[in-house]
Amino acid sequence: MSRPINRRRFALTAAALAAPVILPRHSLGADVKVDLVHLFSGAEHPIQKVIKAFNDKRTGVTVVSRQDGTTYETITQKAMSAIAAGRGPALMTTGWKLGDFAKKTLGAQDFRQIFGAERTEALLAKFRPQVRPLASIGGVPIGLPWSMSTPVLYVNQSLWTEAGLDPKAEPKTVQELYPMVRQLQDKTGKQGLCYEVNEWLPQAFIQNAGGDVIDGDGKPVMDSGAAVKGIEAFVQPRRDNLWRVMTIPEMVAAYQAGAIGVMASSSARQSGVRQTAKFDLRLIQMPGLAGLPRRMNSGGNFLAVYSKIKEQQDGAYKFMEFVSSKEGFEIWLATGYLNVTTNDIPVRPGNEAAHAQMEGGLTSETIWPGARGLEALTVHIDWITRIVNGAVTVPDGLRSDRQAIEKLIAA
Repeated sequence: MSRPINRRRFALTAAALAAPVILPRHSLGADVKVDLVHLFSGAEHPIQKVIKAFNDKRTGVTVVSRQDGTTYETITQKAMSAIAAGRGPALMTTGWKLGDFAKKTLGAQDFRQIFGAERTEALLAKFRPQVRPLASIGGVPIGLPWSMSTPVLYVNQSLWTEAGLDPKAEPKTVQELYPMVRQLQDKTGKQGLCYEVNEWLPQAFIQNAGGDVIDGDGKPVMDSGAAVKGIEAFVQPRRDNLWRVMTIPEMVAAYQAGAIGVMASSSARQSGVRQTAKFDLRLIQMPGLAGLPRRMNSGGNFLAVYSKIKEQQDGAYKFMEFVSSKEGFEIWLATGYLNVTTNDIPVRPGNEAAHAQMEGGLTSETIWPGARGLEALTVHIDWITRIVNGAVTVPDGLRSDRQAIEKLIAA
């Protein structure tokens, strides 16, 4: 039904037509920009696909990918400098291990303060209850528990079978693994094994020997008898010439080239490893130590908001809503990270071992306490490196490690 246009309605209509047209923000190219700092390399990495899928929805928020390094330590150090200069990231993939440092030193925002309690709960409710505390420091939720991985073995199946090993064998302990690796190396002439030299994989050995790096009271205990036993098992293949020490990028490249039989690394490296490997490979669970209960650790990152600008905070919330959705998380799982959401998503082919390890129970990775947590982590890695390289014995190295960490935590 038409309505008659009186003089007043005509004047109002004409004024409206003459007025500037107010278009949605995205139509004007004036989207809120949210820079996401991360450590993931490559144009085909799933993080780029997640960002693109979100940006394609044209929500009025544009997420900008910013790789500031290849380790959590590097991107955290750069973020600290940028924040001090007033140019900090809006959003950053922050390592679980640096949660305390992120809150106390970097100023990671309390979700309840910037989003409100109701919106915070709605966001975090998409994640499994057991992972939510990992992004909460002192009861304060400072992040979205986005990414969880666990150490696994990457087996070059071609070399494994060439060496005459059972193609379906899954060693449950390192005492079973090391003779198999010796056989592979002797039969094929390729390097048998390679471990990451960092703080994370050694933690698995310490825990599976019955020890801890930092105890429940925040006290360094990485030189306990159990911890020494674990690290002795960790360095054994180095002493037996089964493991030539490399940086992580060197190790991954050598494995992809077919020069290493077995590589122990994060399940989250799958997307990159599988992309260029020209041989059959399979993932199996990380072995424990003979006669001791398994106590494997997890790792990964949470999305923390560092911006104090409300528009960017709200933009970050929209992005986190998307990455928590089934659509967003399915894209992300191509990395090899584990499904820690309540979304019903089938386990991706090839990730069965990591998933089974998660279902068997995982601890968190070590969270380095205090305002100098990043420095403490770096010192710990340095002592582990000295031990692996044979510059110091395991007991002496871990004792010096503990003494140095105690001073940093107390400072």
